[in-house]
Amino acid sequence: MSEDKHRSADADLWTRILARIAEIVSPGCFDTWFRPLAFAGREGSTLLLNVPNETFRKWLLDTYSEPLRQAVTQIAGPHFEVRILTDNAAERSHSRNACEQTGNGTSVPLPVVRASALHAPAQPQTWLVEQLWTNGAVGVIGGSPKSGKSWLALGPVLLYAAEDSAAALRARLETLSRIRQLDFASLDVRVITAESLRLDRIEDQDRLKATVFVHHPVLLVLDPLVRVHAIDENVAGQVAALLGYLRTLQRKTGVAVALIHHLRKNPSPSGGAGYSLRGSSDLYAWLDSFLCLRKHHDQLTLSAEHRSAQGAGPFPLELAQPSGDTGAHLRLVSTDRAEAGPKEDALPGRILQRLSGATEPITVEALRNGLQVRNQRVVAALRQLLSQGAIQRLPRGYVLAAQSSLPLMKHS
Repeated sequence: MSEDKHRSADADLWTRILARIAEIVSPGCFDTWFRPLAFAGREGSTLLLNVPNETFRKWLLDTYSEPLRQAVTQIAGPHFEVRILTDNAAERSHSRNACEQTGNGTSVPLPVVRASALHAPAQPQTWLVEQLWTNGAVGVIGGSPKSGKSWLALGPVLLYAAEDSAAALRARLETLSRIRQLDFASLDVRVITAESLRLDRIEDQDRLKATVFVHHPVLLVLDPLVRVHAIDENVAGQVAALLGYLRTLQRKTGVAVALIHHLRKNPSPSGGAGYSLRGSSDLYAWLDSFLCLRKHHDQLTLSAEHRSAQGAGPFPLELAQPSGDTGAHLRLVSTDRAEAGPKEDALPGRILQRLSGATEPITVEALRNGLQVRNQRVVAALRQLLSQGAIQRLPRGYVLAAQSSLPLMKHS
């Protein structure tokens, strides 16, 4: 038989093995772990297969060697085996006997090394994003709705954006490219386009792992956290299982992980920013880096906390509106504007205006309803005016200090 016919017969053999694997494993598992395998030839009774990288190879063998061995035995015979190779020839010598089992029926011990053999980083602490995100960190970008969390996360990452359309996401990235004078076509931002991603499901966990192995992102962004699971965020055990998976993913691949997440509607004023995150407190205990976006009146600020580095901020930010060929984008407030401080709250002045035109004391409830603001803001503004001596509190409400003794203030 000619060499070409031998190659054709071997390729056909692998095609039949692959078809058998598709009958054994789930469709998602097959698409993620077996479809990427490339037939590379045959050496005697050994079929050679190529995989994208060494990490993919190890994970495939650790997790799915049994269905692979089963399919090879059923289609090619018990004397056949498979060798999984990477594209790097220097790594191929480490990839022998893909389907071998330990054979002695005993459990494999956990890996142990001396402390002195542990990996030592070149520097005590490195930054993925200076002052904002430590290298390889898992963490949260938190904030209230519409505070710019998704804008802040965009960069050279692997991104799953569950709440943005493809067109909206592209427009945002094109805007950032123009602002930074980058070539959008060569921008290394990769977007997961799956219709759904449920990381409380083993199959979706495996698919995300495989995706990270293939693309080698520096940072994985899941936006928002609530759209990538169906667990109860207030149940510590369920949250811990999901976060445990993400921590394992980070340790096995080295990818940093950022979760976009909401703050509580009514955060405790006495607790730190991390305790304002919605759901179980396990989330705050889990993170290495935490970026918090807060809006006070009209001023948006960003602060950073880290497990192993000093915090930073708050930094004043603003959402710049579209102008010319530039779309809306999040940006730092200029130094001059930042030094000028936040905008003065107009509410005290509005209260004074209301009181100046009143013929009788005005209650807190009447002020709140008339000014259409939250009760908390009204009370804070009244306290400020009282401390300044601008107003006075009477049994039936508030009046201007200069009017407190006028006859019109007396109840008839």
